[in-house]
Amino acid sequence: MAKGETAAQRFVRLNGIPGTFHEIGVPKDRKTSALEMAKASGLDPARLFKTLIVLADAKTFAMAIVPADRDLDRKALARLMKAKRVDLAPKEKAIKLTGYQMGACAPLGQKSALPAFLDESAFGFASIYVSGGAYGLELEIAPGVLLDAVKGTKAVIT
Repeated sequence: MAKGETAAQRFVRLNGIPGTFHEIGVPKDRKTSALEMAKASGLDPARLFKTLIVLADAKTFAMAIVPADRDLDRKALARLMKAKRVDLAPKEKAIKLTGYQMGACAPLGQKSALPAFLDESAFGFASIYVSGGAYGLELEIAPGVLLDAVKGTKAVIT
């Protein structure tokens, strides 16, 4: 790994994935929501996607990639996962599974390969922004490229 390189940057570089990393100006408070980050940085909140680590039926982990200006539809995701219930994963477990801190969870370069679900609204844009693996680092990437890279499923989950 190059000095200062995040796992997401390394994953993109090693796999030849087309995308551009951007450092964005964000509030210093790391408890800032994705929606607040989008507004503070001037990014369209519909194009800034957050990566949520979820737990289905208290046994199966997955990631849901949804826009900052929308909430995850847990019932829709549960149906897709053939589960009765989907909850956000406990913080400590999410950090252990992904290797990323909360607020900087990238969908690429995670420690564990998780089933991935990308909200179909991403496909209304030529490119979207997802975490680059560090607070204030975003990866601009085409939705189809991201979907292929995470071996994910396009779904209505918001």
